[in-house]
Amino acid sequence: MNVLIVDDQRLSRAGLVKMIEWEKLGLTPAGECANGRDALERIGDAEADIVITDVRMPVMNGLELIEKAKEQYPDIAYVIVSGYDDFAYVRKSVQLTVADYLLKPVDPKELNELLARLVNRGEQRLKKAEADLRGSREQFFRYLLEGAYGEDGPDMLAEFAEIRFAGPGDRFVAAVFESELDKPSVYEALRPLGERIAAVCVFRTRGVYMLIAAGPTLMADAIAAELERAAAGNGQAFARVSIGRAAEGIGRVKETAGEAFDAYTIRTSRGGDRAEMPVTFGEMEAQTADFVPLTAAWEQEWAFHLRQGNRREALDKLGELLDTGHSAHPDIVDGSYHYVLLRGARELYEAGLIREPDFLEACRIARSLPRIVSLEDKQRTVTDFFRRRLKETDSENAMEARLAVEKAKAYIDAHFCQTINLSELAQSSYMSPGYFSSLFRQYTGKNFLEYVAHLRIEHAKKLLAADPSRKIGDVALQCGYQDLKYFRKLFKRHTGITPVSYKEDASGDRDD
Repeated sequence: MNVLIVDDQRLSRAGLVKMIEWEKLGLTPAGECANGRDALERIGDAEADIVITDVRMPVMNGLELIEKAKEQYPDIAYVIVSGYDDFAYVRKSVQLTVADYLLKPVDPKELNELLARLVNRGEQRLKKAEADLRGSREQFFRYLLEGAYGEDGPDMLAEFAEIRFAGPGDRFVAAVFESELDKPSVYEALRPLGERIAAVCVFRTRGVYMLIAAGPTLMADAIAAELERAAAGNGQAFARVSIGRAAEGIGRVKETAGEAFDAYTIRTSRGGDRAEMPVTFGEMEAQTADFVPLTAAWEQEWAFHLRQGNRREALDKLGELLDTGHSAHPDIVDGSYHYVLLRGARELYEAGLIREPDFLEACRIARSLPRIVSLEDKQRTVTDFFRRRLKETDSENAMEARLAVEKAKAYIDAHFCQTINLSELAQSSYMSPGYFSSLFRQYTGKNFLEYVAHLRIEHAKKLLAADPSRKIGDVALQCGYQDLKYFRKLFKRHTGITPVSYKEDASGDRDD
């Protein structure tokens, strides 16, 4: 932790520097300042965690320093050291919630005991900050995979910089796996991976764990080896580990995530031991010809027709595959029905052409396929699923989509200061998050995150203009932001100035 010392007397500053048990407490000097104004300008660059300040100083006194600094740096611990025991100073320091008020001459033991308590408090705060950062990373990747950032990029890149995960041009690898461990235990099991080769983020989605790893030279094979090692060291805690190919750049994370899910779909359709070795999409793709009688070109064309809602073409391609499959080994054909059903249902769900209940119905049918003996009956079951879901016209879907977005928009307009979850909004309309995001942008002109941020920042501006004496931290909370640092950056991104500057301008306008 870094300590900034503020006192207009050079000898007083030197005395404090000498008293502090820097090495024992794990503290680092962040510099010295002779007045509050200099300290206020230096706090941010010095990354101070503790500020020890005198009260009476020229230009700006210590109490003014703390009052102004708390607006921007509320997590810093402030300690007043003064030769004045006047009640007014003590009362003001209590109002400012400083860590302590010490009288000169300072007792070295008392000072170091206080600093030890602040160090312990800081360590607890650091743990919370790390947990918050982990949560922000998980939320970012959820939003990214759900399409919440749209296709334009700037907001996504700005948010990505905030989570300090990796470089935007690094290589990203996604993996999907099953595990009965809770998320903290999964993170602990994967800690060696993060220490050796990559930044790691883990979250649950679609009933499985999704891992996103990043590094300058990351390869899918390296992640496979690390996950195999992690599984072996934790009693085979990870099952059906399926890994996408490395993708260049943050903008292509959805590609490696999609491949990881495709590899997982193939594994589950083949059955077998859940504790098999990790497998990459590249390996699965090479085995596909021996597994299902399809080609990459056929699958790409079929997926295209599904996403476009081309009913006749999609059903024709499906019939072409299943008819060709009769010349293959029965075991191979048997496995193809399961894969084609789940892969096709995912394409339709993510394109917004079927709702969540339909996707869940596909999963239910897939589980029942092994109990259907006749290959003809299996083919009929799979074909009927797609025939019923692919409609002749999309006019009804378009009307339902508009109503769903209008309903979601009305909810956001009324509750934008509360926590709003994109996935829950999408699920309330039985849509995939990605499709809901694209619809929302189509009908509102903004992606989901832009829309919510715009409402919140405009509300913050109104609060500050109406009462410039409001604390920035209170305004952030009232607008739905728990992280003051993030709120400050977002406010500046949308308005071009900091909340403090906006507040000062509003105060000046009222005075005029």
